[in-house]
Parts: sequence; C-alpha cells; structure tokens
Amino acid sequence: MANREHVLALQEGLIAWKRWRASNPQVRPDFRGSDLSGMDLSGARLQGANMMGAVLRGSILSGADLGRSKLVSADLSSAKLCGAELSEAKFEGANLSGADLSGAKLVAAELKGADLRSLSIRGADLSGANLAGSDLSASDLRGAVMRGADLRGAKLVGSDLSGADLSGSKLVRSKLRGANLSKARLTDADLSGADLSGADLSGANLAGADLSRANLGSADLEGAVLDGAKMNDFGF
Repeated sequence: MANREHVLALQEGLIAWKRWRASNPQVRPDFRGSDLSGMDLSGARLQGANMMGAVLRGSILSGADLGRSKLVSADLSSAKLCGAELSEAKFEGANLSGADLSGAKLVAAELKGADLRSLSIRGADLSGANLAGSDLSASDLRGAVMRGADLRGAKLVGSDLSGADLSGSKLVRSKLRGANLSKARLTDADLSGADLSGADLSGANLAGADLSRANLGSADLEGAVLDGAKMNDFGF
C-alpha cells in the first residue's frame, strides 16, 4: 500500500511536493497502486520512488526525475515523459502504449516485457537498456540511441528506427518485419534469427553484424554496409 502522506503531498501540487521532498531527502516516496492519472508532474523530483502498480494514464511527467524509480506493472499509457530522467528505472510489465518519451534518458532502464506499442521514443537514450521481449510495434524510434541494448525477442514490427544507433545491441530472434532501419547504425549488432522481411535497411551500417539465420526476404539493402557481417544460412 502507498504511503498516504506521500500521496497527499504530491496531490497538493509541485510546490508542496518540492517542500516535502526538501524536508525528507532520505525518504523513498511510496505511491504503490495510487491513481495519479492526468496529473501535471512536470519537472517533479521523484527519483527512487516506488510506483509499482500506480496508475499514471495521461499524466504529464515531462522533465521529471524518475531515475532508479520502480514502475513495475504501472499504467503509463498516453503519459507525457518528454525529456524525463528514467535511467535505471524498472518498468517490467508496465503499460507505456501511446506514451511520449521523446528525448528521455533511459540508460540501463529495465523494460523487459513492457507494452511499448505506438510509443514515441524519438531521440531518446536507451543505451544498455533491457527491452527483451518488449512490444515496440509501430513505435517512433527515429534517431534513438540504443547502443548495447538488449532487444532479444522484441517486437518492432512496422517501427521507425531510421537513423537510430543500435551498435552492439542484441536483436536475436527479434521481429522487425516492415521496420524502417534506413541509415541506422547496426555495427556489431546480433541479429541472428531476426525477422527482417520487408524491412528498409537502405544505407544502414551492418558492418560486423551477425545476420546468421536472419530472414531478409524482400528487405531493401540498397547502399547498406555489410563489411565483415556474418551471413550464414540467412534467407531472402
């Protein structure tokens, strides 16, 4: 259960919350299961907060600090998290469908199994993030930085990853059917067993990538760099 004092302080507004936070700098805010939907929490300092199972549908968290917070199974659908600090936050099983995380910082965040459909993560930093098994179908990831991210088994069907940096990422058995990866950086990425059928890989840098057993049927590879790429048993 959430701490009622913490919830009330937050509901009183950002000025009251800032005052409470200043008076209790060592206390970990507890909002477990609370309904905070539709609230304007822009720029709020919520780092380390326990928001497990909280409802934040349509909430505005632009520029908020949620670093190292626990958002497991939280409902953040259609929430606005533009430019938010979310590094090392835990989102396992969370619903982020339709949310806007443009320019957010999600370094080493845990997003395994999260619902990220139709999400905007344009220009966000997801370096080292765990997105294994996540559903990112039809999401906007243009220019996102995803170096070393774990995307094993992730669904990226129809997603726009043009210009994204996926160097060194793990995309084993990921589903990228019809995805836009034009001019994406995929150097040394592990795409073994991935479904890239119908994907746009024009101008992509796949140097040193592992494409073993990948399905490249109808994929556009015009101008793609494939120097040193492993292409054992891949299919067209």
